[in-house]
Formats: sequence, C-alpha cells, structure tokens
Amino acid sequence: MKENTRQKLIDATYEEVYSHGYQGAALADILANAGVHKGSMYHFFSNKKEMALYAIKEKISERFGTRYVEILDNENRFLERFFDGLRDLRQRDFRRGCPIANIVQEMSNIDEDFNVTMKEVYAKFRHIIKQIFDKAIGIGELRPCDTDKLALFTVSAFEGAILSAKASGNTQDYLDCIECLISYIESYKHG
Repeated sequence: MKENTRQKLIDATYEEVYSHGYQGAALADILANAGVHKGSMYHFFSNKKEMALYAIKEKISERFGTRYVEILDNENRFLERFFDGLRDLRQRDFRRGCPIANIVQEMSNIDEDFNVTMKEVYAKFRHIIKQIFDKAIGIGELRPCDTDKLALFTVSAFEGAILSAKASGNTQDYLDCIECLISYIESYKHG
C-alpha cells in the first residue's frame, strides 16, 4: 500500500511537472491527481521539490529503460532497433516536448539541485546512446569512431528535432531531422 501511494505521487508529480513545468506545477493538483492527502506526501517526501526531483529521475530512467536500454540487451541489429525507436512517433509527445530539455531550460540556471539532477539524467542518456554505438561497432554495424562525440551529436540533434516539432506543431519537422541524423550515423557504417 505504501509503495502504491508513493508511486501515485511520483506519477502525478511527473505528469504535472512535464505538463506545466516545475514552477507551474501546483501541489494541490499533484495531490488531487494522485488521490493522496498532503500528510501522506510528507511520509515519503519532505516537500514538492524533493518529490519532483525523485519523479524526474525515476520516470525518465523508466523511459530510458523502455526505449534505449533494452536495445542493449540484444545481440544484433543495434542500429536498426535504435533507428526504429527514433522514427516511432508514438514514443514522443510533441505538444509538451522533451521532459529533459524542458526541465533543463526551466530550472538548471536557477536551482542547483535541479542543475545537478538534470546533468546526471542527461549524462546517463548520452552514455546509453554511446553504449548502443559501441555495441554496433563491436558487431561490425559501424566502423570504429569516437562514440562519445557521435553520442553527443546524436542527442543534440534528437533534442533539436523534438524542439523543432514542438515549436512548429508539425511532426514532419521531427521526422525530417531524424532522417538527416540517421543518414549521418549511417555514414559511419562499413562500406
């Protein structure tokens, strides 16, 4: 029961912060959406900020696991699986944008706890992408290259593609950017 209450708080907090930003997230709305009283919140978290930081870390890690980490659990077709995930529009919310970029842009310059948390989240994301490229090199899908730089470029292009689609309201902008990114990555294939 306690874990269920905590999870409801995490889920509701993440959705509220993702939809309205941390500063726009109303604690009353989080509690109402979770179906939890304030006293129950204090059993798990000391305040809204702590709850938001945990929600961000846990929910984004969950997303990484579903989208990217499971690619690493395979023995082949790393790039194909990665490209399929990038092209899958069902995995994106272009109206709200990228939760990582949103929080970085809103909070990193004004709150050190958010700054540290988002740097960790972003570094983890880049590292997972690097691992995908390293595995692709290991089985000959890519020729040896600087996978740190390739992961940095990939994450930057990916984030920019999501922002472009959010700004324009046109998912084709995302897809066009992603196809250019995929073409660039494919230039590192043996050939």
